Amino acid sequence: MAFIFLPMVFLGLYRLFNTEKNHHVLILGTCGLILSHNIATVLTAIFALIYCVLNLKNLTRTRVKKGLLMDIVCILLITSFFWVPFLETKFYTEYRVYEPEAMSSQESFLAHGLGLKDLFINQNTIFVFEVGLPVILMLAFSFMAMRKLVENKKEYVFFVISGLISVWMATKYFPWKWLPNHFYILQLPWRMLVFSTFFFSIIASVNMSTLIRKFNGKDVLILSLLCMMYLFTRYHVIQYSDEVIKVEDYPISSITGENNQWLPGMGRLEYLPSKAYHHTFYIATRQNKMMALEGECTLQEILKIEDYTKVKIVTYDEKVTLELPYIYYPGYTVRLDGMIIDTFETQNGFLGCNIEKNDQGMIEVKYTGTKLMNVTKIVSILALIVCLVHIWRKH
Repeated sequence: MAFIFLPMVFLGLYRLFNTEKNHHVLILGTCGLILSHNIATVLTAIFALIYCVLNLKNLTRTRVKKGLLMDIVCILLITSFFWVPFLETKFYTEYRVYEPEAMSSQESFLAHGLGLKDLFINQNTIFVFEVGLPVILMLAFSFMAMRKLVENKKEYVFFVISGLISVWMATKYFPWKWLPNHFYILQLPWRMLVFSTFFFSIIASVNMSTLIRKFNGKDVLILSLLCMMYLFTRYHVIQYSDEVIKVEDYPISSITGENNQWLPGMGRLEYLPSKAYHHTFYIATRQNKMMALEGECTLQEILKIEDYTKVKIVTYDEKVTLELPYIYYPGYTVRLDGMIIDTFETQNGFLGCNIEKNDQGMIEVKYTGTKLMNVTKIVSILALIVCLVHIWRKH
């Protein structure tokens, strides 16, 4: 729930800076943030919340409160196609991702903390964690810039402190092990470097613009060339691989082996329903067809194309429990001779249904999405259109 509501605090920033003319960019930016990465959204929200608490006096203004409320509603409507089905799916069944230590354990989390050298010298040929010489050089002018800075000193200090804290949190010297296990959802401490880069880039820009009052195209060109020269010297650090393995070519052991093995597109299978996750060997060896778990019946497959299956069934003197060739996720519709029938999760984590005894007919299985999924898509499209029309009329 946190990643849905906390990021809305971010919109308080444009009110505090009195930049209402450009607040539509922040609205769409916040929508993009929510849709991009849940962990990054929560972390951004925490920093935004801290900033707003420090400027609580400004949030008491009626104009700020009304504008913030309207923008929150707007963002929730535009992104409803994502977060509403997310919650719906969350309540459908148990998923591996919500089990303790499914995403990251304390041991694996602490092992990825950076050393001091990593921030200045490349210690890894795959990932580069260096803060970067251009940023360090421009940050060195912070003491000089602070003396000449006239406006937004409070914000300047906030960004400096936030950047330093972000770097500290990326290292093994931050007391992560004393914090609750919920913090390990970050998975990799060095993800905090994304935020330090953001904060430091703002400070570096302010430093340059403060110290170089007559900043012209020539200055921009010189600084750009220096940065490009630095980047070219670092080009050899990152290794690139042309080997791209198709998902269908991956060996079956990738999902039947140890817990730390990976499967393309699924990470460590954390998005599987819990029952399916604990039956990965069954998933790998199961025939890709409809089958009876209980009772006797005759099944004649007519058609199977990805998310659509059509099978003719004949049952006898007992009820039949069928397991369909689809892992249990909300959105599948099962029909028997055109009539929708109830579905459930089997013990193996697959989609299941019951067919009464002495029954026969045509079973059709198709992924249609839930009613809520389809409604929220329409709501999101309409909300986005209204938002864009409002922006067009304003500007």
